[in-house]
Amino acid sequence: MGSLLAIAGVALVRVLAFEVPTIHHGDALTLHGFLSLDRPSLHPIASDIANIANPAPYGLIGLVLIGIALSQGRVRVAAAIVVVLLGAAVTTDYILKPLLAAHRYDAVLTWQQIPDASFPSGHATASMALALCAILVAAQRYRPYVAAAGAVFAIAVCYSFLTLDWHYPSDVLGGYLVAAAWAGAAATVLRYSNERWPAHTGRQAAGRLLSQVQARTLAASLLAAALVAALVIVAVAGGRAVDFLRVHTAFAVGAGAIALASVAVAGVLAAILRD
Repeated sequence: MGSLLAIAGVALVRVLAFEVPTIHHGDALTLHGFLSLDRPSLHPIASDIANIANPAPYGLIGLVLIGIALSQGRVRVAAAIVVVLLGAAVTTDYILKPLLAAHRYDAVLTWQQIPDASFPSGHATASMALALCAILVAAQRYRPYVAAAGAVFAIAVCYSFLTLDWHYPSDVLGGYLVAAAWAGAAATVLRYSNERWPAHTGRQAAGRLLSQVQARTLAASLLAAALVAALVIVAVAGGRAVDFLRVHTAFAVGAGAIALASVAVAGVLAAILRD
C-alpha cells in the first residue's frame, strides 16, 4: 500500500508542478531562493556534497551497505538493497525522466532555466535510496539514529544541488517518492518472507520490549534532523537570515517541505521496520 501511495504521489507532484501555474511559479520562486544562497566560497562545497549521489559514489556506498548485510548473514536484506538501488535509479533516469520530460519556463529564473528532462531528480532519488537502504541494513536499536542521519544526508545533497541550479524543488519530491516506492516494496517483501520463512525468531521478544523506546527515540532523532536542516539554512544565509527568509517566503516554505519530506520518508520506513 505504501509503495502504491508513493507512486500516486509521483504522479500528483508531476501534475501540480507542470500543469498548475501557481504551483509552478512557487516552485520557481523556491528555486530562486536557493540560487540566492550560492556564494563563490560555498560553490565547491555544494558541488562536492551533491556529487556524492553521482553513479560512482552511489554504487560504492551501495556495495558497502550490501557488504554489511552479508557480513551479518542477512542475505535477504542484501538482495533487497540491490533491488532498491538498481530499481530506483533505473526508474528515475531511464523511465520517468524521458517519459515525463516537458519544458518549464518562469521569468523569475531569467537565464537559469532547468532542462526539460529533470523530473524526478536522479540525485534526490539516489540520496534517499541510500538513506533508506541504510535503514534497512541497520540493527534495530540503531535505526532511529540511522533514519535521522539518512534524512540529513538526503537534505544536504538536495539543498546543495538546488543552489547549483540543477533541479526544481518539485524534482526533489518526485525523486524521494520514487525511492520510497522501491524501499516500501522491499520492506513488504522482506516482512512477508520473514513471516513465511522465519529467521532469528529468538530476537522477536526483545524487539517488542524495545518498540516503545524506539518510537520515542525515532521521533526525537527525526526532530533533530529537521532542526539541523533549519540551522544549515540560517548558517548559509548569515546574520541576515530572518530578512532573507522574509523576502524569500516561497523558499522558506519549499525548503521546509523538502526537509519534512526527507524526515517523513525515512521515519515511515524506520517505523514500518520497527513494527
